[in-house]
Amino acid sequence: MVKYEMLGFKNENDYLDYFCKTLLKTNWTYEYFVDWKKVKENIQKYVKEICLLNALTKVEAKDREKELRDIFIKYPETISVIPLIIAIREENISVLEISDSIFQRNFDFSTRRIEMDTANELVEFCKKVGLITLFAEINDLYTYLLGVEVGLDSNTRKNRSGKIFQCIVHLLLKKKLNDKQNIRIECEDSKALENKKVDFAIYNNDKPRIIIECNFYGITGSKPTETIRSYKNLQKEIHNKGMHFIWITDGGGWEKMKRQLTANLKYFDYLMNYTIASEKIAQLIPSLL
Repeated sequence: MVKYEMLGFKNENDYLDYFCKTLLKTNWTYEYFVDWKKVKENIQKYVKEICLLNALTKVEAKDREKELRDIFIKYPETISVIPLIIAIREENISVLEISDSIFQRNFDFSTRRIEMDTANELVEFCKKVGLITLFAEINDLYTYLLGVEVGLDSNTRKNRSGKIFQCIVHLLLKKKLNDKQNIRIECEDSKALENKKVDFAIYNNDKPRIIIECNFYGITGSKPTETIRSYKNLQKEIHNKGMHFIWITDGGGWEKMKRQLTANLKYFDYLMNYTIASEKIAQLIPSLL
């Protein structure tokens, strides 16, 4: 059961009301939106190939397929850029073709030795997915690919969101504990628990004493349920090793999961959001060591 008194609350309702009232609506920082370093690195790897293909933006429409075929044959390294243009990471692409029947065609964009037949097949692919037309509509392939990479990077925002919240909690822990004697914070520690990497381990005199896990849920879903189930077992394991477990979780998703949260409070000793952690953790952690 959550130890309300140690966290400064009168009872369960007092704790739950404050927990839900102080949930963060977002954990977005400016770094959340685009990882520009990664985006630019992904493009810089293909600068030469992009420059070669960029010539197609200056070619007459009637000559564009022939020019692309010639580029593929003379500079086969350019072939690997084609999946990037259509926002695909894979180098081997399978396509279903539908006519009187359905059959699968495979296109290999990792090839570095190319014959005329293969070049024709790849040009046909480019034509059917609209790339031949695209080169008439853009002025610069490099700029276009920057936009594509930004779009692909948005797919990693979910992972980045978790990392950002972990960084926020790490900063909080350092700020609140930096003046505490004999306390050391280890991030992404795999030594405190032999079979699992944990977000943070708090060491006292070089012995792990407290395990901290943190996560952020902006929306509801199955993931929080899975996390609760996993952390129930984790807390038991940590207790069996003579340590304490603190779970710092936040996000507007918990507002709609209050019933689920309430039903599982009995399994956790120290469950708090960022606001509660910022107010209580400087006193709580030393008391647990």
